[in-house]
Amino acid sequence: MLFKDIEITPILDGSFRLDGGSMFGIVPKTLWEKKIPADERNRIQLVARTLLVRTGNRTILIDTGQGNKFNDKFRDRYAIEQPSTLMDNLLSHGVRPGDVTDVINCHLHFDHAGWNTVRDGNILIPGFPNARYWSQRGEWERARQYESQRDQASFAPDDFLPLDEPHWELIEGEKSVIPGIEIFPVPGHSPYTQAVLIRAGEQKIAFLGDLIPTVHHVPYPWIMAFDLYPVETLATKRRILPQAVRGKWICIFDHDPNVAAGRIVEQSPGVLGVIPAEEFS
Repeated sequence: MLFKDIEITPILDGSFRLDGGSMFGIVPKTLWEKKIPADERNRIQLVARTLLVRTGNRTILIDTGQGNKFNDKFRDRYAIEQPSTLMDNLLSHGVRPGDVTDVINCHLHFDHAGWNTVRDGNILIPGFPNARYWSQRGEWERARQYESQRDQASFAPDDFLPLDEPHWELIEGEKSVIPGIEIFPVPGHSPYTQAVLIRAGEQKIAFLGDLIPTVHHVPYPWIMAFDLYPVETLATKRRILPQAVRGKWICIFDHDPNVAAGRIVEQSPGVLGVIPAEEFS
């Protein structure tokens, strides 16, 4: 979709499944299963959605999906399906790996950083050789000590350890990538999760990452059990979502299998919902 002088395209890297109870935390299954049905292993279908942003001489990719470095056991555990990969889908939009100038990782879990690196024979090399990789310094440091983290199982060290520090643009807090594209912290899922706000004229487009992974996570209490700090997630949602409502942001939902983007609206006092943006779906 073209907004003023910025072209924005959601790009998929296939689908996967996670435990439904873990995805919805304290919300009872009797409620969440009405939204997304579970399979026989209690897993719900999700997608790995990234965002391609092209403006001027910059080609920016927000998150890099699941990658393809996993073994059969990992693929089965998460029911990963990739009829076409992120790299295939980028190429269909005329983007080669070497064209990407910036990669912004909302955080460094396997489903967000999978194509940060690729295999070249027996070695791992940058998936986007000409890109700067943007991360909160705290997230990068935490990931490098993944073995001592509570969310250890969510990290795939091959996604980030082969990238030495010169590949990274490590930031602390808010940062402008270029005028009109801003990174800002959204702590809760991890202590250093970040999101991206794109300003295109009067329109604002937000990639909120795992703060709002699906449209069903827009209501304030619907928070993942995967979140390391769920109370902080709630505080972040109460801070960010009213801004999204007032500003009529188009929000990208990184894991929703049906709705790529939409506007968050207040349906009644304190009750939020989503109007899908059909041009993205």
